[in-house]
Amino acid sequence: MTASLIRGWSQRMEHVGQYAFGAALMIVEEGRHDIVALCVLCGRGMPAIVRAVVDTELFDWEVADVAAQRERVMDCLCWRV
Repeated sequence: MTASLIRGWSQRMEHVGQYAFGAALMIVEEGRHDIVALCVLCGRGMPAIVRAVVDTELFDWEVADVAAQRERVMDCLCWRV
């Protein structure tokens, strides 16, 4: 179910490729499924084309300070199975 949510949202985001790129991970621990994603957006703030994608409002968005959260950013981009 969680993988379908990620896949569906990613497909709906396909047309915003000129404004963003990212990675989404599903973290599974003891029957709990968390979704962690890193999206790099062009410019400041979230472009309207990204906000218009269905389900975008269901996620908690925050601006990352890449210098302060370098390890977290690297974990999202360089994950291992």
